[in-house]
Amino acid sequence: MEMLQDVKVTMERSKSLTPKKPKTFPKINRMVLQAPDLKRMLQIHQEQMEVRRYWAHLTLTPSINPDIAISANRQKLRLSDPLQTSNSQRGSLGYPAVTSGKHYWEVDVAMERDWILGVSDGKYLNTSFKFNDENYQPKHGYWVIGQQNDVKYNAFEESYNSDPLTLALSLTVPPKRVGIFLDYEARTVSFYNVTNHGFLIHKFSRCSFSGNVFPFFSPRICVVPMPLCGPKA
Repeated sequence: MEMLQDVKVTMERSKSLTPKKPKTFPKINRMVLQAPDLKRMLQIHQEQMEVRRYWAHLTLTPSINPDIAISANRQKLRLSDPLQTSNSQRGSLGYPAVTSGKHYWEVDVAMERDWILGVSDGKYLNTSFKFNDENYQPKHGYWVIGQQNDVKYNAFEESYNSDPLTLALSLTVPPKRVGIFLDYEARTVSFYNVTNHGFLIHKFSRCSFSGNVFPFFSPRICVVPMPLCGPKA
């Protein structure tokens, strides 16, 4: 009898020790945060470091165009008269001329609403014919990109008619500084958004260089000086 009572007590205790069912909590939608592609970022950084090894120390040539003003140290250019824009598209060339090798330079466009940058063979720069956007084509010796009205970014590609093939460029970060890399032997001109970690903006391939080519700069309709950047700027 006493044994049965002990068994009963033991069973009662076991009930009190039975683990309770855990409380359930409502499911919370977990936010998945995608980490940056570090490998891609590293590649971009390495590419930027590589092209900067070929920094070119340029000067702007005095333009025959009276609408473009060049600073005394030949490091800045601007439209001299906002009412005279007919010839501003001609822009200015950078020196020295390039006939071989790799060359890199940067331009500060932080204060500019309009600009065109790239490479030109200079053949059409000093001619007397009317100059406008249709001349910005590789077949006319221009490998350039540009900004218009502070928001539109375009690359001027080859076309089979008079008008250039204008490619709209989508930039997540507006560039305050643009890097241009010319590889003469590889026949390429590459543009980098230095402001956005050096991401590639656009690249011209199979460029038909023959003889001298020059860095090209046009302020379009901007009267604010557009400066060349130094390697430590």
